[in-house]
Amino acid sequence: MVPVLTDGSAAADSKPIIQIDRSNPVDRYRYTCPEGDVDWSPTNNHLWCATCRRKYEHGRDVDPEHYYVVDQKTGEEIPWTRVELVA
Repeated sequence: MVPVLTDGSAAADSKPIIQIDRSNPVDRYRYTCPEGDVDWSPTNNHLWCATCRRKYEHGRDVDPEHYYVVDQKTGEEIPWTRVELVA
């Protein structure tokens, strides 16, 4: 049997939405910016990291705007479009 390859664009083969509660310390430290920082905030269609901004101001070549979060438990890069913030 030949395996069926999908591109993830159909609802049936898309990955689930990840709900993140930023007031929960477990979620806060589990889902970080790509640099591993927890001091990020939602803005428009991406996230903005205050710690990355400070790193940039001190000469590091890092952008404070990110389009995915990293699940520190699994190492998965989760696109911002799959993130739902809950309170």
